[in-house]
Amino acid sequence: MKRENPLVAGGGILFLLGVLAFVPPILDRQLLILAWLGSWSQPVGLSAMVVGGVIWGLGQLQRLREAPPPNVGATLPPDPSTGLPGTSNVAQPNVLSNQVSTEPAERR
Repeated sequence: MKRENPLVAGGGILFLLGVLAFVPPILDRQLLILAWLGSWSQPVGLSAMVVGGVIWGLGQLQRLREAPPPNVGATLPPDPSTGLPGTSNVAQPNVLSNQVSTEPAERR
């Protein structure tokens, strides 16, 4: 199970807290826990929504950057010389590596 990015979680919570501070005063209501904000409830709520959204977006961006590339298991197009898929970028074994050199060694 993959852990949630702390920026995504924190930004989401801050955004929801901002919504809870911003929307009820529009409907002539007030949450008891946010009543101490008084007339500052809507500006604080709007600010919390903006900051929370930015933090959430940064967390999503960080999560996308850390994710593996989407084409990790994709097959390569066939090599025109052999017709085999994906052999164009693979190093071919050296056939002559098992043969002994017939040239004399250099003297020092």
